[in-house]
Amino acid sequence: MNIAISPELLRQAAEETADPVAVVELALGKLGTDAGAMYESDVIDALKVIRRKDEAAYTRLVARATGCKTRLDRLAALERDSHQDSNQDLILQVAQTACQYHHDGDGQGVAVIETDGHREVHLVDGQGFKKWLRAAVYKPHRMGIPDQAMNTALATLNAIGNHEGDQIAVHQRCAKVGNAYFIDCCDDAWRVIRVDEHGVQVLDRSPVYFIRSKGMRPFPALLAEGDVDKLWKHINIPAYRQPLVLAWLLDSLRPDTPFPVLELTGEMGSAKSSAQRRLRDLVDPNEVPLRARPKTVEDIHVAASGSYLVSYENLSNLTPDQQDAFCIISTGGGFATRALYTNGDEFVLRCKNPVIFNGINPVTSQSDLIDRAISVELPSIPSAQRQNEQALDASWQEDYPAIFTGLLHLLSRALRQLQKVTLDDGKKKRMIDYQTLGEAICLAQGLAAGHFSDVLDEAQGEGVLRGLETFGISNAISVLMDGRPKPWEGTCLKLLAALSELPGIDRSHWPKSARGLAAQLKRIAPGLRRTGIGVEMLERDRQGRSVRLSNFRRG
Repeated sequence: MNIAISPELLRQAAEETADPVAVVELALGKLGTDAGAMYESDVIDALKVIRRKDEAAYTRLVARATGCKTRLDRLAALERDSHQDSNQDLILQVAQTACQYHHDGDGQGVAVIETDGHREVHLVDGQGFKKWLRAAVYKPHRMGIPDQAMNTALATLNAIGNHEGDQIAVHQRCAKVGNAYFIDCCDDAWRVIRVDEHGVQVLDRSPVYFIRSKGMRPFPALLAEGDVDKLWKHINIPAYRQPLVLAWLLDSLRPDTPFPVLELTGEMGSAKSSAQRRLRDLVDPNEVPLRARPKTVEDIHVAASGSYLVSYENLSNLTPDQQDAFCIISTGGGFATRALYTNGDEFVLRCKNPVIFNGINPVTSQSDLIDRAISVELPSIPSAQRQNEQALDASWQEDYPAIFTGLLHLLSRALRQLQKVTLDDGKKKRMIDYQTLGEAICLAQGLAAGHFSDVLDEAQGEGVLRGLETFGISNAISVLMDGRPKPWEGTCLKLLAALSELPGIDRSHWPKSARGLAAQLKRIAPGLRRTGIGVEMLERDRQGRSVRLSNFRRG
């Protein structure tokens, strides 16, 4: 016979024991004979009390009600705290009163804030916006924002930016609008510097939207007059390579063109890292000016996405994939990886950044990177000329504003000369935008037309020849073709056999197959051509891919 539990009996039990567990235990005891015992209103109220006080005890009790858990969880769900709701509304009210919300091309929410007489721009999910929002809520209301409330607010604000706001272009450190370049001062007033062919000007309000990452530091205040020539007493760059470094500096402030990669090399004690820190201060000052060697390709792209200038020190080697990554970053590209391992969605990092790194020996060995790299070897500093770091830093800080001011005025004068630059067809380089700017800089400094192209050609020629040294096969081809009056022609397999028979040859990175040889020939062909050996890949036939080697060095 079924025994019904009356609400009166349940209320009496609760009142007598003053313990909601007793109410639930009584219902559990009758569950075998009364399927509705656990759903009485007083039992549900008791479960809510238990759940509010002790989730673990609630879970254990409900687990004993076989087959009832899902429905009980729904019926005993705790009501939202009205105080919590009011706090969440307050956070959103503060956030929406002071900001406008938009989104960038990747769908990231962007907050545009008018505060303290200036405009700030932050990614909604960025640390800068979170810091601002916490301060905006705390100062008038003396209330902190819990992490859960912050996450809820950010999700709502991102949705507002994506569905109610406009798509806007955001930039980091440098941008171009029309014929003018804008540089974020990164100061507390969020001012920018405008540079065009008419001059240099500091603006209190930026016409473009600049965002900032955590490590960015401000530029020094501009002076009435500058002196870029003071730079050379602070960095150990040979005089005959200074035009290349100066052009790299100014080109790094032009985000609309591909960036060359600057590589500083030299023995220990040649002040490579010191020079690199000074150069970074003139392009993108940062709390961490130099980074250690990247372990993966993804590390390179992540660093590029969080900083305008990509800067590494003490590199001893780079894998081919890492060198390809630097090529992609310097000219503009992306890196895609899975957003989550539970689905097939991709997370894409889009980057275009100037790049600088240093090491004792050159690490650019792949032809693609060699064509985009400016490699400068720093001479050793005699011990009698060395100074302590504090004296060097103090001297740099004294000259830093004048050097930076002079650099920007030189950029303005170079922009006026750009239209006057003409490059000889035979001297045009792959990084033609960098080459053209370098020629304009030389013209602005009163040097002869073609001077920069000659310096660049010499430097890149050294880089190409150095790249050949990485592949033993290039030395073998040079020996094979030495003094040969007629071209050598045959399949890649036949060429590999002929080269393998040569005595005393360095077999570094020696190809193991005809296909491997063909791949290497494509990489080293530009360098061999510079040494006077032509490489021509011929049509494939039954015997495989053929190649023709021609010697232009005879006579």
